[in-house]
Formats: sequence, C-alpha cells, structure tokens
Amino acid sequence: MGFRWPWTILLLGQQVAAHRCGKSEKTDAGGHSCGGRVDWLVQHEDLSKDEAGFRVAKEFPVECWRCGLNISSASSKSCSLQESTSDTLQLQQLQMMNCGKVQKASVQFQDVLAAKSDTWASSDQVKVWRQKSSLAGELCRESTVLLDHEEFKSAALVAMYAWSEVIMDGSQCCELLRPPYCLQAQWSWATLAVAILLGGSFLALISSLIAALTAKAPRPAARAAPRSPRPARAVPKPEPLGRTAEEIYQELLRSWMKDHSLRGLYGAAHFAESAASLFAQLYKRFGFQADNVRNQFDHLLSLWRSHCAMLADLDLEVEDEEELEEAVVNEKTLLHEALNSMHAELLEGFRAWRHRLSEELQEPLSRSSVTLCQVRWAQVPLGDWLDSESSPKHLAASLAMKHLAEVVTYLLVWGEAGNLRFMPEVIYFLTELTLGADGEPYQVEGPTSCCFLSRMIRPSYKVIFDEWYQSLEFKQVSTEDRASGVGPEEREKLPTFHTGYEAFLPPDAANYDDWNEFFANVGLLRRGMARLFESEHPKRFAVFQEFNLSKMLSSQKTKTHREVHSFWGVFASTHRIWLLHTLLFFTGLCVVAEEPKDDAETLAGHGIAVRFSGLGLLAPLHALMLMVARIYTSGPALRSSIRGIGCMCAHLSRGLLWLSPLVTYLAVRFSQGIDIDQQIIRYLLIAHGLVSVWALISLLFFANRTSDVPYQVRPRRLCRLQVVRYFFWFVVLAAKFLIAVVLFRAVFELILDLQLEPLGRATSRDVLIAWYSTVWTRDLLIWIWLWFSSFFIFCADTQLWFTVGCSLLGVAAFLSQRGCRVCHFALEDAVHELPWRFQEKVLRYAPSAKQAFAKTWNLVIHHMTKEQKINVRDSGELSYDYVMSEEPEPPVLFNRENCLERASKHYCYMSDTREWPVNKELQWRFLALSRGLGLPMPRPYRVPYVPTLTAVIPHFEEPILLQPEDLYSEAPGEARDLGHLIDYLRIKYMDEFKNLAQNFSVPGGVRNWSRYSPPQWKATCIWASMRLQTLWRTVAGICKYHDALLLLHELQGTCSGLLWHPEDTSDVFRCLVSMQLYSYSSSVQREQVNEMLERFPPNLKIAYIDHEDTDECAILHPQQRRRYYSCLIDRSCKKAKNSTSAFRLPLYRIELPGYPILSDGKADNQNHALPFSRGTITQCVDANQGAYFEQMLLLPNALGEFRWKAKRIVGFPEHITSDLGSVGDFAAGSETAFCTLLQRSYAVLGARMHYGHPDLMNKQYMMQQGGISKGTRTLNLSEDIFAGLDFVLRADGREICHKEYFHLSKGRDLGFNSVLKFFSKLSSGSGEQLLTRQMCRLGQLMSLPEVLTLYYAHAGYYLTQFLLSWVMPTVLFTWSLVLASDCDAHFAAFEPSCGRRPAPELMGRMLASIYTYALLVLVLLATALPLFMEEWLERSFKIAAQRLLKQVFTLSFLMFVFQAKIIGFYVVNELRYGGAKYISTGRSLPTERRPFIRPVPNKVDEYEGLYLDYAIQAFYDGLTLLIASIMVSGLGGMEPVNPYRGGLSALWACIGLTIISWLYAPFVFNPHQFARRHILEDRRVLCHFFWKNWGAGWIRWYEEYQLKPRTGLSISMLDFNFLVFFLGVSVWFAVVNHKVSMMQVIFSSQAYMKEVAAVTLLPPIFTSWISCFLVSQITRVVSSIRRRCCHAQGESTWDVLRPLVPFFAFLVVALEVFEALAALEILRRMQRWKDFLAGLILKYLLLEVTIFLAEGLMRSRCAKGCCGRERGLQALYFWILTNRMFRDMLTSSVILSPLLLLSLLNSGFRSCCQTLDLHEFLIYRSTGHRARRRACFGDSDRDTISNTDESQTTSTDASTDEEAPMAPRMR
Repeated sequence: MGFRWPWTILLLGQQVAAHRCGKSEKTDAGGHSCGGRVDWLVQHEDLSKDEAGFRVAKEFPVECWRCGLNISSASSKSCSLQESTSDTLQLQQLQMMNCGKVQKASVQFQDVLAAKSDTWASSDQVKVWRQKSSLAGELCRESTVLLDHEEFKSAALVAMYAWSEVIMDGSQCCELLRPPYCLQAQWSWATLAVAILLGGSFLALISSLIAALTAKAPRPAARAAPRSPRPARAVPKPEPLGRTAEEIYQELLRSWMKDHSLRGLYGAAHFAESAASLFAQLYKRFGFQADNVRNQFDHLLSLWRSHCAMLADLDLEVEDEEELEEAVVNEKTLLHEALNSMHAELLEGFRAWRHRLSEELQEPLSRSSVTLCQVRWAQVPLGDWLDSESSPKHLAASLAMKHLAEVVTYLLVWGEAGNLRFMPEVIYFLTELTLGADGEPYQVEGPTSCCFLSRMIRPSYKVIFDEWYQSLEFKQVSTEDRASGVGPEEREKLPTFHTGYEAFLPPDAANYDDWNEFFANVGLLRRGMARLFESEHPKRFAVFQEFNLSKMLSSQKTKTHREVHSFWGVFASTHRIWLLHTLLFFTGLCVVAEEPKDDAETLAGHGIAVRFSGLGLLAPLHALMLMVARIYTSGPALRSSIRGIGCMCAHLSRGLLWLSPLVTYLAVRFSQGIDIDQQIIRYLLIAHGLVSVWALISLLFFANRTSDVPYQVRPRRLCRLQVVRYFFWFVVLAAKFLIAVVLFRAVFELILDLQLEPLGRATSRDVLIAWYSTVWTRDLLIWIWLWFSSFFIFCADTQLWFTVGCSLLGVAAFLSQRGCRVCHFALEDAVHELPWRFQEKVLRYAPSAKQAFAKTWNLVIHHMTKEQKINVRDSGELSYDYVMSEEPEPPVLFNRENCLERASKHYCYMSDTREWPVNKELQWRFLALSRGLGLPMPRPYRVPYVPTLTAVIPHFEEPILLQPEDLYSEAPGEARDLGHLIDYLRIKYMDEFKNLAQNFSVPGGVRNWSRYSPPQWKATCIWASMRLQTLWRTVAGICKYHDALLLLHELQGTCSGLLWHPEDTSDVFRCLVSMQLYSYSSSVQREQVNEMLERFPPNLKIAYIDHEDTDECAILHPQQRRRYYSCLIDRSCKKAKNSTSAFRLPLYRIELPGYPILSDGKADNQNHALPFSRGTITQCVDANQGAYFEQMLLLPNALGEFRWKAKRIVGFPEHITSDLGSVGDFAAGSETAFCTLLQRSYAVLGARMHYGHPDLMNKQYMMQQGGISKGTRTLNLSEDIFAGLDFVLRADGREICHKEYFHLSKGRDLGFNSVLKFFSKLSSGSGEQLLTRQMCRLGQLMSLPEVLTLYYAHAGYYLTQFLLSWVMPTVLFTWSLVLASDCDAHFAAFEPSCGRRPAPELMGRMLASIYTYALLVLVLLATALPLFMEEWLERSFKIAAQRLLKQVFTLSFLMFVFQAKIIGFYVVNELRYGGAKYISTGRSLPTERRPFIRPVPNKVDEYEGLYLDYAIQAFYDGLTLLIASIMVSGLGGMEPVNPYRGGLSALWACIGLTIISWLYAPFVFNPHQFARRHILEDRRVLCHFFWKNWGAGWIRWYEEYQLKPRTGLSISMLDFNFLVFFLGVSVWFAVVNHKVSMMQVIFSSQAYMKEVAAVTLLPPIFTSWISCFLVSQITRVVSSIRRRCCHAQGESTWDVLRPLVPFFAFLVVALEVFEALAALEILRRMQRWKDFLAGLILKYLLLEVTIFLAEGLMRSRCAKGCCGRERGLQALYFWILTNRMFRDMLTSSVILSPLLLLSLLNSGFRSCCQTLDLHEFLIYRSTGHRARRRACFGDSDRDTISNTDESQTTSTDASTDEEAPMAPRMR
C-alpha cells in the first residue's frame, strides 16, 4: 500500500485557501503554497502524493512546518496537541517520547530482519518495515532541527506524525504525557467488540431486572378433575357425637380430682367442676373432637400447675437464708392467682391483637362478654379460694370465669388447628369468632363429629395445600401389611408441586408468613374481609363459614414479602452490611490515593477534601439500589397497603435526603470549575459533608420502615451491652481497615507502576478523546478488575476478623461470668470446691446438706457405673464411704491440690495426684460440673413447686436400638474384610467395654462375637446404642430428669397441696418423642418402641401420625383420600387385638385437617406433637443427643431462669461426644467451639438465636409466634433458627440468652461425606434464610452491631465461605491478567505504555507484601482459635495444644478448605437456582469405603461414587485452578526477573493447599481408599462409566445432575455471577484484543492479517461445530435408512448419534485445540510466548462462555419443545456432550492417576511394615483394623483369608489381647 503520512499534513493544509508559508529555496514550480507545490510534483515529475509531500516538507523553510502543522492540528479530529500541552518542557518531552519510540521501532525492525528464523514475514512486509524506518527517521531528524530553532510545537508535531502516521499508519497518536501516553486515533471494530462484550452483560442484568419487576407471577396449572363431583360447599354428614357431653364431663372431672397433683389445692373441686363442665359444653356446642378436648384439658391442668408452682415459689424468695425454713406458701388463692397469671401470659398476644382489631373496628371487643353460643357451664362459687384483694369476690369470680373461657377456647382451637398452628394470628382470629359466636354455630341438624375442624379449620388448610401442591399420591396398604411394617416405597410420596414450584416456591406464591401477616395487619384484614366485619359480632362465626377462602386469601391479596432468588433478594436483607463495607473500601482508597502532580481538574476533583467528599455519592447510589431491592421484594399486598399521603410524604422526604448529597456534590464541583472564592467552596464542602453524613447515617442506622414492623410491638429497649457491641465492631472493623490499607496501598502502587492511569485522575477531556481507544479500554478494564478483586477480598476477610474477635470476646465473657477474677479462676481447685458449691446452689433446701450431697454423689457414681463408664472397684473409690465413720468420708477426688500440682498437670505432662478416673468423658463430666457450679445460677425451684417441663424429641429415620446384625455379620462382604462396627466401638471405648464384658463368659474370649448368647447380645446392643447416635441414647438421657426429680424430692421436698407422687413425676416432666413414621415402622422397630416404653419411666410418650383411607374426598380435599390423625401412646396403652406387630392403641387420636407434612418434615413433625406437650417450659432435643444424671440435677436451677423474665429462650452448651477418627474430631471440634465460646459471644453481641438443641423456652410465648419452628417447604429448611428470628422480631421484651452451667451431650456426623452433606443442608437452608422476611426485617430493625453479628454468625458465615473459597482463584486470575498485559520483548516499542518495572516483579512485590505468613497465621487463628481457647478454658493448655496439633498433623486444613468450597457452592447455588431439601446424612461410624465410582445396584446406567459426589462442586474448579497456576508460571510469574519470588512461598502454599484440597480431600479421608483391590476396581468401573453402553451412564448423570437442576437460558445469563464472569472475560478479551490490534498494525502488509486477527479473538468452535453438524446429518440419513430397510421403527436419530459421544469427545476437543493453536500461530512464530498463552486462555474462556450459553439454551422451553435434541438442536447437544464428557475424562484421570501411584506406595509400605497403615492412621488416629488383621491373617487385599484353626481362636481372651479388633473367625 502507498504511504500517506506526510500528505496527511499537507493535504489538510490545502483546505485553507491561498495560504502562503514562504518561498521555496529550490524552485518556484507550483507557486508558493504547500498544496500547489505538491500538485505540481505529482503532475510533472511522476511522483506519488506521499513522495511529493515528503519532498515538499524538506524543501520549504522552517516556518512552513509550523504553519502546515498548525493548520493540520486545527482541522484534524484524531491526532493533535492538547490545549494543556503548551509548556516548552512538555513539548520537548513529547518530541523525545515520539522520536524515542520511532528509534526503538526501527531497531526492533532491524533485529527482526537480522534474525534468520523470522522468514515468515513476506517480502512486501519487509519492504514496508524498511521504508517506515527510513522515513520516520528522517522526520525525527527534521524534528530535532526544529528543536534547535526553538520551534518546540512544530518539533513535537513532526515527531508525533513520525510515529503515528509513518510507523503506526495513522492508527495511534502519542499525544499524552501520562499513561497511557498513546491512544487510538479513531474507533475500530476491536474497540466495538470490547464494548459489545462488556455492555451486553450489563444490558442482560438490566433486562433481567426489568423483566422481574414487570412480569406476572406464574400461576398453578389447572388441576385434574376430582374423581367424584365436588359440591359447591362440602358439608360434613350429620354424625352423632362419639361420646356425650356428660361422659366427657365425668371423665375430665375424675382426671383432675383423682389423678392430678392440683387436686390437693384449696378450692380445687370448684375449679375442677367449672373447667370440666366448660370443656364438655364446648365439645357439645362447637363439635370439637373428643380426644382434643381430653388432651387440652390435661394440657390446661399442666399449664395451671406450672403457674401455681411459679407463684408459690415467689413466697420462698427470702433475703436471709435463716428465714427460709419459716417461709410459708399461701395456697389458699393459689389456683385463682395462677389462672390469672396463665391468662396473662398465654393470651398476651391474643389480647394485643384483639385490642388493635377493636380500635380498627371501633368496637369494644375486649370488654364484650363471652357468649360462646350461649354455652352454660358451672361457675366457681364465691369463697376463700378467690383472690379478692384487688376487686370484690363476685367481680373476681366473674373475671376468673371469663379468663377461663378465653383460655379454654384458645386451647381447643389451637389443638384442632393442625398446620394452622404455624399462623398464630389466624388462631387468634378463629378464637375471637368462637368467643363471640351466638346462636346456632353450624347450619346442620344436631351436633356433629369434628364439625369445628371441617367448617372452620379445613377450608384454610385447603388454601394452603392448593397454593403449593397439585396432588398427593399414595399406595393402598392393608391392615395386615401395616401390622408387619411398611417399607419406604409404600409410604405416601411427597405431595406433587405445581409446575415450576419444584425447586422453590415462586416469589409470588403465598406462604404461612403471608397469611399470618394478613390476619396480623388488622387494617388489611378489615379491608380484605369487609363483608365479615360489616356483620354483627355474634353472627361473624356463621358468616365466615360462607366465605370462599381460596379467593379471599389469594397471594395477590396476602403476599407481603417476595422471596426472590437473586442478588436483589439478598441485598434487601443485607444492604447495610454492603454499604458499610463499600464506605470503608472507598475511604481506604481515598486514604491511599495521591494528589496528581498537575493542577488539572480530574474526575475525582482536586484536593483531599473534594476527594473525600465523593464518599457522599454512595448515599444516593445505595438508596437507588435499595429502592430497587425493596420494589423487587415487596409483595402486592404490602404495596397496596402503604399508599396514601403520609406514605408519599415519607418517601419524598427520604428521597430528598438521599439525593441531597448528589446536589451538594455537583455544587462543589461546579464551583471548582469556575473562578469562585475559596471560602464559598469551603462552606459548600461543609454543607455537603453534613448532608452526606446524615444520609449515610440514615441508611446505616435508621433503615427501617413502618412496614418492617408487622406486629406493632414495642421496640427493643437499649441495654447496657450496646456499648460493648459497638466497641466490639469498632475494634474488629478498625483492625480490618488498617490491614486493608496495606492492601490498598500495594494495589495503588501496582497501578502506578504498571502505568495505568487511575480513573479518578483522568479529566473529562481524557475520557472524551480516549473512550474509543483499545489501549484506554484495556487499561480501564484492568484498573476496574484490580479494584474489584481488592473489594472482593476486602469483603471476604471480615468473617476471619469476626471469628478472632468472637474468640477473644468469648474469653472475656467467660471471665466476666466469674467476676473477672482471673487469678482466682486460674488457681482455683474447682473439683475440691464441688461439694460445697453443690450444697449451696442445688441442695440449699436440704435439712442436712452434707448428708444429702453424699447420697447424691454416690447416686451419680452409681449411674456412671450402670453406664459402664467405670467399674465397681473404681466406683467405690469415687464414692463417699459410710462405713469408716459416722460422717461420710469424701473420696480422694475432692482432695485439694496446690498451685504447683495444678500447673504441672495443666501445662506439663505430669500425672494427676488424685484418684482421677481414666475415662476421658468422666474427666470432662467432673470438670464441667465443677466449673458450672462456679458460675452464677438462679435459685432452684423447691420440689414440688417446680414448673412442668416437656422435652420434645423429633424422630424421623434415626436408628432406635442397634441390632446384632448392625454390629456384626458373618456374611461375606466389605464388613467381613475391613472390620465390623463392634470392633471399632470396642477399640474406641476399650475400658468401657471391659466394664461391660467383665461378667461375660464367652467361648474363645469376649471378642468371639459369633459365640455370644442372646442376653449378651442384648446387653452389647444397648451398650453400643448408648455410644452412637440412636434414639435409645437420647431417651435414656432425657429420662434421667425423672430420677433427678425423685432424688431432689426425697432430699429437700416439702409438704404441699400441690401433691407429688413418690414414684411418678409425669405432672412435672414429660419426654415426648415425635415419631413421624411410627405407623410405617417395621415390627422390629415397634418392639423397640415398646421396649423403650417398658424400660423407661412413664414420663415417656410417643406421638405419631396415623391415617385411614376414606372416600369422603369432598369433605377432606379433592386430592386427598385419607384422614390423618395425630396420636399419642405410652406404656399404659394396650396393644391392639389380633396384631402381631406390638402396635399399641393410642391414648389420644386427634384428626388433622389434611396431610400434615407440607414442609421439609421436621417442623411439621414438631408441630403435630406440640399439643401433647405439657407445662410452660419446653426443651428442644435432637435425636442425636444424650444427657448426664449429674447435669439433670441442675434442672430446678435452669428453670429458675424464667422466674423473673418469662419471655426468654435460654440456650445451653453441648458436649460433643462423636470424635471418632480425624473427620469426627474435626466436626466435633467445630461444633464444640460453636456450642460454647461462639454462642457465648453471640449472646453478648445480641444475635444468638434458637438452634433447636438443648434450649429451654417458654412454650406459651412460642405458641404465640407459631411454634418452635417454621414450616414453609424449602424456605424454612433450617427450621429451628426461625423460632429465634421470630422471637426477636416480635420484640416486646423478649430475650435470648446463653448460660453455661447446664450441659447435654450431642453426637455429630463422623464420616467425610456425612459431614459435608450436613453442611450442604445448612448452606442451602442459609441461602433460603437470607431471602426471608425475618432476615429482611431484622436487617432493618436491629442496631448496626446486632445486624453485623446476625449476618456473620448465621447466614453470612456461609456466604463468606463462598467469598473465601474464591480468593485464591481471584488472585491467580489477577496475577495472570497483569502478566499477560505486560510488554513483550518483541516489538515492545509498539506498546503504548509499559510498566516501570517488569510485571512479574511488580506483581511479586504486591503479593509478597499482602499474602505473607502473617495472613496465613490470621487464617489459622480464625479456624483454630475458638476451639483452642475453649479447650484451654474448660480443660487445660496442655489438652488444647494436644488437640490442635493432632488436627494439624492429621490434615485438618484439607478438610476445612474443602468444606468451605462445598458450603460456598451450595449457598450460592441456592440463591441462584433454589432446590433446597432435607438431606439425610447418616450418623454411623466412617467404616465404609466410598468407591471412586460404582454402578448403583438394580439400576441400569446409573452410577454413584466420590467423583460424582463432588465433581460439580469442587473437582472441576480444582483442575481449573491447577491449570491457572501453571499458566501463571508460563506467563513468567516466577521468572528470575522477579526478585520477590522467595516472599511468595506463603501464597504458593495457600494455592497448593487449595488445589490439593479441591482435588483430593475426599479421597484422603475416605476409609481404605488405597486398598489395591478396590482402587483397581475403581479404574475398571470408571472406564465402564464412559464407555459401557456407549457412555449411557455418563450421559444420564450429566442430564440429571448438571443439565436439569438449573432453569433456562434467561436465568443462566441474567445473573450476578454471570456478570462477574463476563467482566473477567471482557478484561481478558481487551488485553488480547490490544495485542492483536498492535500486531495488525505491525504486519499491515502481511496477507490476510485482518482475517487472522479476527480469528484470534473468536472462540475455537467452528471446526468442531461443523464436524458435529456433519455427523448429525449423516446419522440422520443412516437412521432413515435403518427405519426403512431394517424396520427399526422405534429408533430415532438420537439413538444412532448418542453412541458416538465417547469417540467424538476426543475428536471435537482436538479440533478445538487445533483451531485455537492455528489462530495463534503468528504469535508463536514471533516468539511472543506471553501473548500466545494469553490467547490460549482467551480461547478457553470464550469456549466456556459458549458452552455455558449453549447449555442454557438446552434448558430453555424451546429445547424442551420444538427445538429439542431430537430436532433442531441435535447437533448442538451432541457438541455439548462431547465437550463435557472430555472434561470429565480429563478431570477423573488427573485425580485417579496419583491415587493409583499412592496405592502402590502404600502397598509397598505395608509389605515392609504389616502392622501399620499410614492412611488408616491418618483417618482413625490408630494403627488401623486392617493392618492389625494382616498381622494375624496376612494381606487383607487378598480375596481370601487363610483358614485358622479353632484351637488357635479359643485360647485368646479380652484380658490378654485388648488391641486386636476381633478374634479370628472360624469356619
């Protein structure tokens, strides 16, 4: 091509008419104008315009350069001098910069031409290079002449054009004296490609936002017609009541006066008669169920008794202990006072709701009399039993009867409600209707059975069921089959969701909270049920029955909060946290940012004050996002209720407040732009600062709205701990900020050294002239990515600082509980003080405290002996001795130790000087009791004045009692080869097994399991069940409350009218097991239940759900043909006749409104059992917990926590006992720290919630908030915590505290898979929790420190695990990005700007200054410090250090890194796609080897295994991280030019740890992973997985677990995660795009250079696509031929194409690799290796984006319909499968290959040392069962075991061979 660069100057000069620069020195031809001379030379001397222009430039005098170039500068739109570049020095620098680049380019041209290897450049290109070098050199020499003549501007212009026009063909102009120095002269397609790539992702996000805000909610599809015609209004058949009201009355009266402890109180007969008659008349009048009446009457008595006990206890409150014996309880009016107290507490919420409704309706509802359809019942006569101090007796009696009627009616309605109990305000509504009803309640003839249920409860239940579910399917089971047990396949299937509801309920689908808030908001209720409230009050009960509730309670009328699965749903709940982090982040940027050297007006402003004033812009930006999130999450009912002038004014005032910082900031910047007095600017800055601070304060501290307070309760009072909370977070955030400033400083220096101009330093003119330049776009995107990654890391590490802070705060709180007496705590002998403290705090009412304690302690030791914790001889040494002296002699255990002895025991490896038990659990129990008694605890209740307690134990499928076959089996299999469960237990609990088997007589020794007799097996099974996570262990522990209460009554009981049975404590304590599947249990399980009932005290009750088939679907539900019942059994229930399954007849059988399990299970299981609870206090206990007798003795003290503050949830710590093996110890350590130290800190910080374990709570207040858990499926997967969230949200004096003197035990998951399944369930539940209204409203209502604690202690912990897990990938991506953008040695002169130092050195300096070993120590502190500090406080420094070192040396860090990855994956996956569900983790010992991959038995083409478990979650990312680390090295990250390589060792250690953990952690902790026989089987099955049946197994797995779980293309694209990923791709595209654009200019004359450049930037998919399309068409033809010729009519084209997937996987990937390499060949031949690797990475990223979008398309409705894989998208789907199959082939090979090598090494090591297996030592922390067995039998990897003679086996005994896991088995 011709050269036009001089002509660019001269031709532009021709545009000025008749301009004369002076006379030519050589000729007059052509006149005296530049243009005329050029035209003459072209016409007469046959020169080209370029050659003529260059000659004219040399001929004319110096003035002509200036003249011509000035004209050119004035008219050119691309390359010109900036107005600011007028200084002489700047012009000289500009000339030197351009001519210096020309000189470097010429030298590099010569170097390339001199290199013989670079023969790939064409001859035309070589010629062009030489001409460019010559002509540009001449121009620079002329520029130097101009400098000598002091024509600085002309010299600069000549130099600029020498570079831009000659060298760069006019594509680049170097006119800036600051980075990036050179800009693209005009826009190009390359710049447009970057804009489209980046802008498209933002456009997708905006489109998703608009679509989500405007789209209508999908409604459920129409249900199939019912099997029978449904009448307009289902009316129950008139059935006579099962029992008469008189019979009910007599039975209830007998139950009070004959059996209950209240019968002895004064006036009991009168109150009993009144209550019994009231229940009977309500049963008769309203048709309540008889069993519900009987149950709630007993419930009422228990509540009544509890209030009697609490009121009586107040009389025992004396200041002087000497007055205690004289204290007398006034029992005369106790029943009346207790009734009033019960009414006040139980109906507090009802009375408040009724008061609000009364004000709304302007009706005196609270003062109206109780009509109850004119029910008449026996009134309490006047007498001394009435409290007449505040009012006359007749008024007191009348008020008492009213209170009684309200309480009884509420309890009966609540007992009938079923699933409606989750909505307390609905119960209030129904109670109010019932209380005010008059006349005939139902339009039926005569009383009917279950009329209240069918007419008042079931219609609302139908609305709930129809809102979520389509149908309910079940299998008919005969009575005989039920008697023998029902298998899982014969149970009811989970109800079928409406279409689109499977993963999660849509945002506009109503749930329990929406309906409840509809009734709680009395204004909304009045408008929604206008017809009802227009009726007279007595008629409303009947009018309500006529309503169409499906229409009235539709989601459009009741939906108040939308649970949106997107970034906006999370932001609405946590916006204050993100605002705080953003504010701190930009404050740090302003701190580290330096002022520009020039005085130009930049985008960030000039001066420190102006720079910091930009922080105020965060307020309007955040307010805009908050407004969008609010609109996004507000339901239609809420939007309609907040309209009005007041709301509009409030919105307007907030809007003005939030916009004011923007207005004042613009005023400041405008005043700086004009010449104005500095004093005015100063005043404007002050005003802007005040407005900004107030706007930010309003967003951070006053973010709540009126709609955030749905229950209109009194706000929480400020407590003295607020100062502590603010101080705590100030210290945490200050430490975080100071460390972050180091990061910001390092990043800022990196940006400056990379010559990336910060955006804040750019002027508006810079942006206008540079926005279309690829250089500026690249630098801008790199700048954005560097600060984005910094913000990412800044947000991620808050969790670490919070954990460290909580650890220190937990220690401080621990010492504060002990009066801050640090020295006393450190030196005290707590065990020695135990007797005295126990006597003072627990046995304070005993006549002889010392004798009482001696008896109590001996009973404690007796229980420990029965539990086989100690033997008989040791129990004698630990007990009090009554024989040697009259005064019982204390055991040696209580001897005092001096300070030296304690120090030697705690800090050195010195033995204990006392008779300390060997059993470590007993050691902990003694220390826990000793330490607990040293804590402040409330005064205990004196027996019998103890409130009634119910311990609720939900049970699903947990084992009840182990059977012999669970412990030992002689059947061939893995258990026979690898060891039995009983072997592991015997070795783990060696001393306890000795105590069990000391009286066993077994031929061959106690380890000869096959010779055990049935009684021995029975004892062994119970012993094993008490050490595993079984229901038997839980019930056995909780029932120790019974023994403790009996002992306390014996030692310090008093005579009272509140009677106490000497052997039965059922009135005081109930153990309620809610067995959801009892009716489906097997005969063995029912026998086990019966055995529990017979063995344990009568306090044990079993609640379960039963059913019976019916044809009355019109009355029940069109989709339900069963009646469901909530039943209760105990030991008094008789067994069913003609039943061989030991099935017991229920004590109560209460019909439910319908199928009760509408949630994920546990919440409904607890809800159905809650009516069977008794008393005011409820304790939540899981089925994996246990208890200790000595702790149960502290129950009266624990109940004392509710003495003065009833609105409480009192939490207690748990002792984690399941620490078998390394993984079990890791999980137990984490749970120990959480249950003790962390919860102690959370309580201080005001964010401890309910976790469903040993918490005590006042059941009366839990009933008023919907129970002890929440029950919306998916949304409330973590059901327990919502009890705490609702408890705090309702405020009004409620409090959640944590006490540590009372303990229960708890088992945790032991295996790697079970632990991670547990965390996956928690993560998914936490993801849903972030979207709920509870989190959203608490996020606005709580104070800022409490919000921060609530977030980071609960759901935020799981979300920050995602951030932490992606820190290393972010670092590697940023590292490689900076390295790839660095200047290459070849043609470096053509780079617009290069770093001041090489990029490897700069990145090494930054990373070495940030990722130091100090940061590694911080991470270790955050993970290990809580457990270490708690162990130190509870036990000793020595034990804490031992446990920490054990965890480190058994690779705990691998476990925790992998755990963080799994947690992060599931929580983000839940936020994006939903689908949370309950996961049964299994709680058995980790003894089974999980294969790498294996086929599922009895299923075709279905596989499972460790690889498939974690491929999606971790393995793919682990392989990507490995490749990224290799790429960093390939890009020169560790080259010798980097002097900081040595300082990166900590970073590489973290990267290597992450890679190893993500790829190999599941296999490291997999039992028996490296057994040679098994791992060879893994290799064989893996090959079958990909190749057997043409890859059908892999295809099925891919479709089920990768393609189906997510939704369509729109959800795949329009996602915040996708936006971040697209940002990374755009940054990388911009870097490579700049490199390619530069190469395109350098090789401008190379053939097809533009085409090659374009192909370089495209994804490598075209050859593979074409090949897949051709294969698809060929198979289509083949399939057509086969159908015609071979009569294969059922065969589709896909059936022919699918078998080719495994073969074409290699071919397709090979074509993609070939296409990528071919496109980058020019970079390889130029030896630009960095650019070559950067291009490969870009190709990979673009390929991944393409596959991701293609998968999204395959999930779309189009792919499922007309364009599916069987039709138009067949070739595309084939291409996707081949790529994804190759990814799995590569990933599995990378993982399995090292495992095979390690297996060989392990086998070699075992051959040298047969008694030691390193891998089993790592997992079990012992030498391993298989290694020990090899010592007896040889190599366990052999398929057979040598026969052993029976004589060799019978001679061994447990006493002589305790280390062997079992006796050798006999044939």
